[in-house]
Amino acid sequence: MLKVIIAEDDPAMRIVLKRVLNEIPGLEVTGEAENGRQLVGMVEETKPDIVFVDVDMPEMNGIEASKEIFDINPKIFIIFATAFDNYTHEAFQVYAFDYLVKPFKLNRIRQTMERIKALKAGNETNGSLESVTTRISQDNKKLVISSNDTTTFVNTQDIILITREERKTVIYTTQGTVKVSETLNQLEQQLNTGNFFRCHKGYIINADMVKQMLPYGNKTYMVNLVNTKETALMTHEKAREYRIRYGLP
Repeated sequence: MLKVIIAEDDPAMRIVLKRVLNEIPGLEVTGEAENGRQLVGMVEETKPDIVFVDVDMPEMNGIEASKEIFDINPKIFIIFATAFDNYTHEAFQVYAFDYLVKPFKLNRIRQTMERIKALKAGNETNGSLESVTTRISQDNKKLVISSNDTTTFVNTQDIILITREERKTVIYTTQGTVKVSETLNQLEQQLNTGNFFRCHKGYIINADMVKQMLPYGNKTYMVNLVNTKETALMTHEKAREYRIRYGLP
């Protein structure tokens, strides 16, 4: 069952959306937010799969709320639902899966949900380590992770992808997962070899681990990688850069 949160300051519009979504098999509306700040709190607490976001909301607008949501979980499906079509560019800058303009066409909502249901796959990973600082060894072959009196060494060739989850940076490796406090930007600067590629605001991938790229929503690809069920996202713009960098057709 996919969990959905509706963020909309108009109570009547929330009722309409909730009625339509609850009629779709496999979906459950688990929360309703009246403003962007409340939405971010609900996402942290309930971990939904899908969020419907109105752009024009009090306290924090939908665009700003979505940026925070992507720092919690970049794989949440964000669907902007608004009366204005002039926010499209800003919406897709935060990798919205879809953009719906009021008054909604109910068939369009159903089609979007069916696309998400077809794409969605549950992923489980084992093993994690909280850490404080990281650095690259002098030979650039190991990521050195220090936490209190413990030092962990991760072979860079074993790193599959790096992403953000619940405001932490998570490194997926062939040996398990490691959580670190550094941002993706900081790790991107450390992992400055040719194998690591920043494919999305929320992902760094090891190019040697890429298995397949599939269309995924608007202006985005889903990247399947070897040695993991976890997937990454890649924008169309980054896909062009990726092909040029690695000499792909």
